Amino acid sequence: MIFIANKTREIEKNNTNLKNKISIITEDIKINKIEFIAHQNSSYLKKLYSIYFSENKENKAPSLISIKMIIKDDNNIRLVKAKN
Repeated sequence: MIFIANKTREIEKNNTNLKNKISIITEDIKINKIEFIAHQNSSYLKKLYSIYFSENKENKAPSLISIKMIIKDDNNIRLVKAKN
């Protein structure tokens, strides 16, 4: 009986250690979920960007040229070859 009691006590200690590790991991998961939600918020990202960078650059899309604009002769559009 003493041998069995000793083994069950070891198992009980292991279970307690595993429960503690699981609780730590679940807390980390909760924190990660909060960070994930916060990082999806665009205003939060702008504030974070303003902390680390002095100027706030707007992401402007480049002006695109349509096929109709290329076909017209009155536009001053020149096509350029790029070397790869």
